[in-house]
Amino acid sequence: MLSATEIDRVYDTLAATYPLFEDSDDEWMTHGLSDTPFRALLSVALSTMTNGPRTIKAAVGLFEKVSTFEQLRDIDDDELRDTIRSVAHYNRKTLSLKRMARQIIDDHGGEIPTNHDDLMSLQGIGRKCADIMMNFQYGTPTVAVDTHVHRVVNRLGMVDTRTHEQTADALIDVTPARFVRHAHERLIQHGMQTCVARKPKCDDCPLTALCAHYNAA
Repeated sequence: MLSATEIDRVYDTLAATYPLFEDSDDEWMTHGLSDTPFRALLSVALSTMTNGPRTIKAAVGLFEKVSTFEQLRDIDDDELRDTIRSVAHYNRKTLSLKRMARQIIDDHGGEIPTNHDDLMSLQGIGRKCADIMMNFQYGTPTVAVDTHVHRVVNRLGMVDTRTHEQTADALIDVTPARFVRHAHERLIQHGMQTCVARKPKCDDCPLTALCAHYNAA
């Protein structure tokens, strides 16, 4: 396992290597998928098990048709299904989005909850989605963990965990406070561009000196 000093060096290196989403031409940002809590919540709900381009296509199409939870609740099921067809499990997500809209209207006065437990009580919102909302929309320091982040931090030896939930719990404990806000952004970029699943690009990686996986090979 990496020491606290080594983890600090990991984050310093990632910060020097990858730009923040807001400072880049990342399509999620340029299409405004995080511009408001409404857009952010629906976008992260659509993104589960789905890559970026397919999520963006569905979200952009959806936001051309709805801008409130009342409109989401009332849109025809078939129209919603066709609009988000590019994402994985679009049939299930059609039902989840409708139920989420009703929950927010009926149980929260039409306002998105701003605490973690209530966010996770919403249909279609799991730990990763709730963490993204809390960190990026509501300013509560968390590190959202998806497949890429889980893979990267376990390969490096920052944590030793089996599930995404275990990784999220462990990662927030070992991440220095000054890096928490943007840790997800840096780690996910590293996982998507360099520390990829099947054939990690170790020859191009700036972290090999610190990487448990590389140094055990």
